[in-house]
Amino acid sequence: MAENKKDNLYLNPVGKNVPRIDGRGLVTGQTKFTYDIKLPNMLYGKMIRSPHPHALIKNIDTSKAQKLPGVKAIVTAADTENIKFGSNEFFFPHTVDQLPFESEKVRYIGDEIGAVAAVDEETAVAALKLIDVEYEILPAVFDAVEAMKPTSPSIHSHVRNNIGLILPVNFGNSERGLRESDYIREDIFYTQSAAHACMETHVCVGQWEEFSNKITLWISHQAPFKVREALAKCLKMNLNSIRVIKMASGGGFGGKLEMLPMDFAACLLSKKASGLPVKMCYTREEEFSFSRRKHNMIYKLRSGVKKDGTIMAITGEVIADGGAYCSYGPTVLAAATMRIFMVYNIKNLKISGYRVYTNTPISGAIRGFGGVQSGFSIESHMDMLADGIGMDPIEFRLKNITGPNMVTTNKMIISSNGLRECIEKVTEACDWKNKYRKQSHICRGIGIGIAADVMGSKMYKSHESAGSIIKIEEDGSVYLFTGAADTGQGSNTVLSQIAAHELGVDFNRIKCTSADTEITPFDTGSFASRVTFISGNATLLAAKDAKKQILEIVANELKLDAEILDIQAEEVINKDSGSVVMTFSKALELCYSFNYGKQIIGTGSFNPRTTPIDFRTGEGNVSGSYGFEAQVAEVEVNKETGEITVLKLWDAHDIGKAINPQSVEGQIEGSLIMGLGYTFFEDLKMRNGKVMNANFANYKVPRSINIPPMESIFVETKDPQGPYGAKGMGEAALLPTSAAIANAVFDAVGIRLKELPFTPDKIIKALKEQELNDI
Repeated sequence: MAENKKDNLYLNPVGKNVPRIDGRGLVTGQTKFTYDIKLPNMLYGKMIRSPHPHALIKNIDTSKAQKLPGVKAIVTAADTENIKFGSNEFFFPHTVDQLPFESEKVRYIGDEIGAVAAVDEETAVAALKLIDVEYEILPAVFDAVEAMKPTSPSIHSHVRNNIGLILPVNFGNSERGLRESDYIREDIFYTQSAAHACMETHVCVGQWEEFSNKITLWISHQAPFKVREALAKCLKMNLNSIRVIKMASGGGFGGKLEMLPMDFAACLLSKKASGLPVKMCYTREEEFSFSRRKHNMIYKLRSGVKKDGTIMAITGEVIADGGAYCSYGPTVLAAATMRIFMVYNIKNLKISGYRVYTNTPISGAIRGFGGVQSGFSIESHMDMLADGIGMDPIEFRLKNITGPNMVTTNKMIISSNGLRECIEKVTEACDWKNKYRKQSHICRGIGIGIAADVMGSKMYKSHESAGSIIKIEEDGSVYLFTGAADTGQGSNTVLSQIAAHELGVDFNRIKCTSADTEITPFDTGSFASRVTFISGNATLLAAKDAKKQILEIVANELKLDAEILDIQAEEVINKDSGSVVMTFSKALELCYSFNYGKQIIGTGSFNPRTTPIDFRTGEGNVSGSYGFEAQVAEVEVNKETGEITVLKLWDAHDIGKAINPQSVEGQIEGSLIMGLGYTFFEDLKMRNGKVMNANFANYKVPRSINIPPMESIFVETKDPQGPYGAKGMGEAALLPTSAAIANAVFDAVGIRLKELPFTPDKIIKALKEQELNDI
């Protein structure tokens, strides 16, 4: 009997491949997404957008559109409080720079100046054509370097030279470190902009209840409580007057992390239409052109090392194209410039980051938060430094990486750290010693390359808490309420596993309700690989609280010490004797009996022991744990066609503890596929501020037919703060992929690639330059 319980997949589920609790609904098509919502008398909204990249708004005439049959409401800035919103108000108030509807000036093609609601989408589109907007065209600038020149057009009056933010990171004495170096090199890397490419575009349904003056917003989103906060601010309403319900999500990847003007518009249109619900949904072209995008960056590095491989100093400059408004720009820039401290034990570093305004679509958060750009640049640069002193890149990294139980130069506190083990395990798995520098051929080259990186479980800000509530009914049903948003990563399943494991009950008892601001506790959101670590800890604490309440009643009834009791495998046991006291079901009967009548409701709240980054000094501990990884790529390069074929990817990941191993593997593989897309295909092309490839016919993403074999290697370090030792790990595998491939290409054919994406024409050009240099 005990053996059967041990083997039961649903008892003690932490560490087991428990099926996704939403899996059946997803594969059968029964899951309801926001687009599936159909409410009585629902209207359909469309945004009024600027066709110009930079212009003054002189006049808006909506009179013709208002007369069109079927049009029920039109809103512009005149209907708003003209309150700006943004994502980094705590640290950088001046970066809160976007209005729900612009009233005086537009700054990119697609800038929102109003919205229309009609009985159907066709009527709403027709109404847009009847709205006359008078513009005064202004000069525009589309390149970040050009925008920084004093002679360039000013996009925002409150900044000089269109530099919205400067983040200087300066520790130690870099100049002295360079002087003491035996080898110094400089490199410049270029990374492109990219789209989130979610299968589900942005969509929401807003309804304003006239009788109660309350708003309900159904939405596909990663951070419902952040949407509520932004809506309350811009509408000048109390938080308790706004309810945000997150529906099932068809992908987010950072693109659904903040309020967009369309979310605001749906609510305001509903109010103007006497409370009729309004649905707004981006077309695919709108999604590519008007949502958010990855920052394209120029990453300059100048570093020095000793002959023995010791990194003496790193200096550099990062120029990030932020587009028309700031969005999550400060966080992205901070991650791009400071992440290196977590990977390498650097004493002397001086990097200045610049986030620059341009008259292009807004750059914001996207999976990796600046780590993809910095990962490509830094990890390529590290290989070049190793090559410059004739050192194996594995040996070079092992000499300089951070370790466990240390404080970095900028005061990041690293407890568990499996980076060394990750590097050792991945190099063993790929047979590095027998492949590196040993596979070149005449017409084609086969090479192998490594890169490493890290991701924390929190952002570069202060308020990152999460709460959970567990309610246990008399019949044994366990209801988990969490504010965390499952956006496809399986967090509802993982949190349910934690709840069931700690309560000692069957996983099938758990019913999870998530991300409804009116009935679930606060949670900052699903981003920065934070949910398992932060929301998981909150759930663990709520389960502990609920279990304690049950055991106290059992102990009181049986005249025992509650401390010697526990619940395991659906039974209350005496830990001292190992004997069974009663079943879980009997314990609940006792709790709800006439003598006790106890409602079992456990609560938990967790905010990791961290300190936000002080952006004046660059010091701070941004996360309670850090998940490390090392990645190896093996490639084949066709010297005649310039085609690169990835033969295999190996990824060794410090995950702390795998709550659901199958889910962990899926997250790693998903990240690797995104890394492949950014390396080879994805490139958001613009001409004079307009996105030119706003569809999947022209914007290429990886497909199943061109995915190479992948091997995931788990390194479990059992983080002291993580729930059952778990860390966040949803993003890190994406960060070093481009660098690992670039380093493998160098091993294969001897060329260094410093500009993404890697296209055949770039390979052929580099090979020809190599031939000329060899003459």
